Amino acid sequence: MKKIFYLMFLVLLAFSCSKPKEMDPIFGNPDDRISDTLLYVKKTLVDAPYGWKAYTTTEISKGGYGFYMQFGENDRLKMVADLNETTASVIKESTYRIRQIMYATLSFDTYNYITMLQDPDPSVYGGTAGKGHGSDNEYDYVKTHGDTLFFQGRKFIKPLILVKAKEDEAKKYTSKGYLDVINKNKAFFKKNPLTSIVVGNVEAELAFGFRTKRMSIITANSDGSFSSSFVEFCNTIDGIEIVGGVVINNVQLKRFIWKDENSLVGLDKDGKEYPLKINSSSVVPYLTALGASFSVITIPDATTYNGWSTNFATRKAQAKAGINRWAFDGVNFFILRTIDFKFQSVNKRMSIVFNTTYEGSKTFNLTYNYTYTVENGKFKFTLSGTPSGNDGALYNDVRYLLQERINVDTFELGYFVNSETGEVMSQFKSVEHPDFYFTGQNN
Repeated sequence: MKKIFYLMFLVLLAFSCSKPKEMDPIFGNPDDRISDTLLYVKKTLVDAPYGWKAYTTTEISKGGYGFYMQFGENDRLKMVADLNETTASVIKESTYRIRQIMYATLSFDTYNYITMLQDPDPSVYGGTAGKGHGSDNEYDYVKTHGDTLFFQGRKFIKPLILVKAKEDEAKKYTSKGYLDVINKNKAFFKKNPLTSIVVGNVEAELAFGFRTKRMSIITANSDGSFSSSFVEFCNTIDGIEIVGGVVINNVQLKRFIWKDENSLVGLDKDGKEYPLKINSSSVVPYLTALGASFSVITIPDATTYNGWSTNFATRKAQAKAGINRWAFDGVNFFILRTIDFKFQSVNKRMSIVFNTTYEGSKTFNLTYNYTYTVENGKFKFTLSGTPSGNDGALYNDVRYLLQERINVDTFELGYFVNSETGEVMSQFKSVEHPDFYFTGQNN
């Protein structure tokens, strides 16, 4: 019996050696595969009769952005976007290419609303000087699922998701209907900034930042603590898309849509509805939220802002002028941009970071560290040590804000609703100098 098995083995071995090795037809030739994928992606994009709804995010600002795109066979592209009123209502035409880099890659190779996100000049659409918002203009094709194409940015690895649009959606996108919905979304949350959603037995408080394009979610845990997160969102033709979705109580919410003219509902991945609640006060106390839902309060680069007193605006301008006076041959070393108040609530520490630029697009931070105490809801900040290096050299130039106010005054911190945008922010109010108060964005 053993001899029989041995002979059978030799026969099979001889047969396998005599037959030339072939590539598994399932995988095919790599060049053929990439060529087929290039043709597939191009054809799929072009053949969508009513174009595509698209969503992406950015690396630096962390915001979410919505688009509508129509791809032509001639490598021309038309789009609108929810960046501002112009991009939402004026169709921008540019060019695109489907080409092989390492994968089948969708490239936006002339200036349009996506490349606008990476414009290095902050005056164009904000962002960081020299870097913009941290956006890609080349996206590798990943997969197709139903009517959705998934791409991934080559540099920042951010998703670009394209969903086939319907005929009525395309008509709205291309006839300024997108801007109407964006304004409707903003108006709703401006009127109703304190909202929440109940999923099962869990209530989550939501705050939409239409400037930052981020939504904060705070949920109460069974032990009395709170959990928080931020997600990117963008405007769509029927509401708001949560880019990538968000999980609340083991349910993945995907978007909010207008149920009727006056109410929004959340939809999970299966299409189940969750009504959006309108509240008269915050579900989460401010002192609980600080460090849980946000730990950084950012003072924007502006001359005045909603919730700023004249005294603060004047002192901030004086600090900016003091920093800007450092120059060589008429060229400024430092130009003040934003100011961050960074809290570590666990050990009661806080740092004030003056974000500056120099030589056009280079960045440099001036950092001043503090400890703080909270008594009866009032904050007292104490400078830690003596500033040194560049921080010490410019310390006198920021005295209008630090030495004359932050270092010596007691402050009340609380929620502030931006009456212009509906965004829920933070506000500092000096107890000793009631005419000194200012707001910042929660991050």
